[in-house]
Amino acid sequence: MRYPMKTLVGCVSVSAALLLAGPAMAVPYASGVTSDGGTGFNFVLNEPADSVIVTRDGVAMPTIVAAASGIYNFDMNGFSDYEIAVTHTAAAGWVESPSSVGNTFLEFERANGMAVNKNPGSSNFGRLYVANRSIFPTVSLRQMGDGVYVMNADGSLQSGSVNANDTTEARNAGLNFTLSSNSPWKLTIGEDDTVYIADWSDASGGIKYADADLSPLSGKLLLAGESGNPLDVPLQNHGSIVSKVNVSGSIAGGDLVVYAMDEDMPGSIAGTGNHMWSWNVGGTTENFAGAPTLLLDASTEGVNLDPNFGATDGNPILLDLNIGVFVDVFRDPNSGKFYITQPRDDGNESGLVIVDTDGSTILWNSMQFSMDNSLDQVVDDIFIPQFDGVQDILRLAATAEVSPDGSTLAIHRRRPAAENVFLGIDTVLLIPLDANGLPVFDLTDPVLNPMLGVTGVPATTINHHTRAETQWDLAGNLYASSNSSEKVTIFGPGGASSATTRSDGSFTINGVTHGGGGCGALVGDYNCDGFVGIEDLNLVLSNWNATVTPFDKLAGDGTGDGFVGIEDLNEILGNWNAGTPPPPGSVVPEPATLALLGLGGVAMLRRRR
Repeated sequence: MRYPMKTLVGCVSVSAALLLAGPAMAVPYASGVTSDGGTGFNFVLNEPADSVIVTRDGVAMPTIVAAASGIYNFDMNGFSDYEIAVTHTAAAGWVESPSSVGNTFLEFERANGMAVNKNPGSSNFGRLYVANRSIFPTVSLRQMGDGVYVMNADGSLQSGSVNANDTTEARNAGLNFTLSSNSPWKLTIGEDDTVYIADWSDASGGIKYADADLSPLSGKLLLAGESGNPLDVPLQNHGSIVSKVNVSGSIAGGDLVVYAMDEDMPGSIAGTGNHMWSWNVGGTTENFAGAPTLLLDASTEGVNLDPNFGATDGNPILLDLNIGVFVDVFRDPNSGKFYITQPRDDGNESGLVIVDTDGSTILWNSMQFSMDNSLDQVVDDIFIPQFDGVQDILRLAATAEVSPDGSTLAIHRRRPAAENVFLGIDTVLLIPLDANGLPVFDLTDPVLNPMLGVTGVPATTINHHTRAETQWDLAGNLYASSNSSEKVTIFGPGGASSATTRSDGSFTINGVTHGGGGCGALVGDYNCDGFVGIEDLNLVLSNWNATVTPFDKLAGDGTGDGFVGIEDLNEILGNWNAGTPPPPGSVVPEPATLALLGLGGVAMLRRRR
């Protein structure tokens, strides 16, 4: 359900009628801070919390105790900065969160892809995106649309609709999603909140993108051509994209680089799978036609060929000629390393391969690790060839993602491997990482410590097929999708937590700070310096009447309509001098700004606080 708006001003507690029974196990935090169109801001509390305290310009408002999840509002009239501190204590241990239990909005017929916005300086912070593949209803008879669902951090629909059967909530941004089980496929959120969409279908395979709302007509083809079949378009610079679309930089910044696994790249290596490529898109807004760069060629990376490892059983690190079989890659945005996973059963190749920042140097692979340490996942059976010899302990690894603090790798297995005596039967494994981003297993006594130091997150299903996504949010909660249960489940680690969301775009969770630098929800702050003034005005004037990417503040569009004009100007003027001023004399007005000040300076001065 979607909780009604609650106002913080003058409130000490929330009505008991709005509270959820029992302790919250997920980590609660303030997400999605946005202007309410007046002098206040709204934010979404993702989970019930023990306390919520809003502080404005250093002065704390009354504490809200036993706060329910949902949308809250606070007034900023006369104030320039804020922080929202959320605390909670619960029993330690991974348990499904209250916002997830019984939530119809988190049911999906086939959740191909999933992404959580981790940009604390964004008004979209905490949003959950789920790609649903088709128009078939769920087993619970929820009516589904073919597209991307956008939800708040509390599991409600971002649009505010309370109709779980509204198929228009499956947004397509004007893009072509074919009636294929692989279209749309995987999702990724860029540093500027752009939503990147992989398409693994033959009919419309490739890479697409749209704005944070997947608003109508915002969708574009990132790579030239819309086909995943190289026989149809032999000169195309891509085939079907089978993995996540990993990105660094942005189009607006002119430095976008894309990394992905292509199933069937046309050209000289046509017919080979498990190849990782990069595309140096730069500032090209659509139909990038430049040649890709091959980073990892699976056909030359056999375990027995890699000089970094000793004796092997001769099997390849990843199977070559892998058309039609799933493989995924996650690029850690902090370290730049690549984590490649594949969920096949036999265990005669690596379930996890870790590649250095160059995209081609293999640092670690789970099959070699299993052999080197005599860790056989299954009991040998000479009558079943694939189960005779050492089987990789990380076989069935569908997807992986490194936690935002770099300490833990979450691996979602395609299904629990009941015969795995070393890693148990839990569907999601949490593996500690060392300072180099490599797994740390406790090998002191595998008999007494069968989990090898790995934590398991419980699951209620036994078969997830390839649609087994896993995602972290910035607070440390874990999201897992299941093709079998047709649901996205949110898990929280429990324990004591303290999370603070600030107007300067920073977020602190249990003493660790992410982000910062000024792009929070400060309306009118287009250059992200934490202050509304001359430099923001310059951005609007220098791009006046231009059509730009929606919500590209650096191009002058803060209102999100894709056009730089009077609405953007009014937003700046209406919040003139808000925030923390830069040092005196550090900003020199441009000539165009001086002219406008000469014409309209009186009106601007009247708006000062």
